[in-house]
Amino acid sequence: MLRPERFWYQGARPPLWTLPLGRLFCALAGLRRWAYDRGLASVHRLPVPVIVVGNIAVGGTGKTPLVIWLARWLQARGWRPGIVSRGYKGQAERWPLP
Repeated sequence: MLRPERFWYQGARPPLWTLPLGRLFCALAGLRRWAYDRGLASVHRLPVPVIVVGNIAVGGTGKTPLVIWLARWLQARGWRPGIVSRGYKGQAERWPLP
């Protein structure tokens, strides 16, 4: 297991130099939340339902199989799901791809 994974999954203590980075991240996240709460950051409403699968972990947690299952499940119920993906190691010459 990689060292950063030990911090997350095994509760090992992260190095002290990461403390300022963590506090900076928390401050920026709080500032972002504050901006949304006060209407300074705009919210975009979409005309279709959206399901987000991500931010569970970097890799190996089963996000892709879940998305495949979910798309098939929705299709079986008459929905026409679309999948937006950043792609793993994508090397497309143009975006977006059909």
